[in-house]
Parts: sequence; C-alpha cells; structure tokens
Amino acid sequence: MENLSHALYLAAAMLAFVVAFTAALILVNKLNSTASEIVYSLDGSYYDSFSLRSLIEDNEDRNRARIVGIDTIIPTLYRYYKESFAVKILDKDGNLLQYFDTTTEGDVNSAKNAAQNSATNTAELNKRRALLALYDNQSLPCYMFGAPWLANVTRDAKTRVDMYIAGETGYINNVKIDYSSNNLLLYKGDKFKEIFTQYAYEGDTVTNPNDNDEEEITAITGNKQIATKIIIIYQLIAT
Repeated sequence: MENLSHALYLAAAMLAFVVAFTAALILVNKLNSTASEIVYSLDGSYYDSFSLRSLIEDNEDRNRARIVGIDTIIPTLYRYYKESFAVKILDKDGNLLQYFDTTTEGDVNSAKNAAQNSATNTAELNKRRALLALYDNQSLPCYMFGAPWLANVTRDAKTRVDMYIAGETGYINNVKIDYSSNNLLLYKGDKFKEIFTQYAYEGDTVTNPNDNDEEEITAITGNKQIATKIIIIYQLIAT
C-alpha cells in the first residue's frame, strides 16, 4: 500500500512537472511573439530592400511622397550602409544638408587619400576635384570628414549615424567628427517630405558649381556598369 501511494505521488509530481513545463514553453513563445510585435511597432519605419522596391515599383511615376518626422528618418539611416540605397536630407530650399551613401563615401575617401598627381587622366582629376569640393569642404553642411567610418562599415557607420542624430562630437578611427552644429535633432519638431526614387545609372553624376566664371566641374563616379540605385530623399517642409 505504501509503495502504491509512493508511485501515485511520483506520477502526480511528474504530471505537474509536464504541465508546468508546457505552460512555460507557451509563455516563452508568447513573450517572443509579443517582443517581436513591440520591436516592429517601434521600428516600423525600417525598410528592407523588398519593401523599398515595392514602394517604387507599385507607383507609375517611379516615386512616392508622404509627410514624416525624424522618427521615420532615424531608423532609415541605420539601414543605409547595410542595404543598397542612399539617403539625402535637404533643407526647405532643396540644398543638401547631409548625404548617406557608401558608394559616394568610398569615392570621397579615395579622392582625399589619393596623391594629387596620381590620376591618369583629366576625367579622374575632375572627378576628385568635384567630390572634394562638395563633400570635403568644411564650410558645407554635407562635409564627410573624409568618411573614416569606411574602415569598418558595420561598426563605424553606425557610430557616424549615432553622432549625426544626436549632434555629438567624437572620433572615428582617429578622425574628429563634429555634428554639433548640423544634426538631425535640430529638426525634431519639423516635418519632411519623403520621396522614394529609383533609376538606372552608369555612375553618379557629381557637379561642383562655382561662383567664378569658370565652367562647372562635372564628373561621373561609382560603378560604370548599369545598376539600379534607390534613393530616399527627405526634404524639410516650409512652415
């Protein structure tokens, strides 16, 4: 009788354990599902390549516009260096405030580090001059500091985005980055027009307008092969 009672006790304990374990698994799955939903709701304006292309391809005129705030721009910036798209931030008059594009950043980095007389032809020299005039000019808001984050894009490009959003000053690979006077938080309460655009190209056209009577410097950069480029443009709306 005692053995039977002991066996029943063990069976009940085992059953209780199985029930508790099953309930725990259900709870964990539910928590994971809830966490995923929360993350998606917080970062809902992250766009993967498929959704970016869908937004463009579903629109007959190849672009689409909507009104957004910096809460939409921020997560988009954290994707530019992971996926094949660029981000332009413009002021109310259409002037370039900031440009995020690993292809252009790489060209700027190469142009800055190249010896002045190492170009093999005039076109290459014009390309370097145009890139440096636009993106290596400290007086312009889109100054790229030589794009030092390309040494480790996954880690350092994120740091660059962090600093730009918050308006911080710091160092990336021993190069000083200063976004204290030009950062995204300056437009915290403002609205932007968001436009997705896509085009086929044989390199990016870079034009350096100047105030003299000299001709503008125009150069083609990037991949010479036909490629598709997705650009997300955020233009500040006049209020």
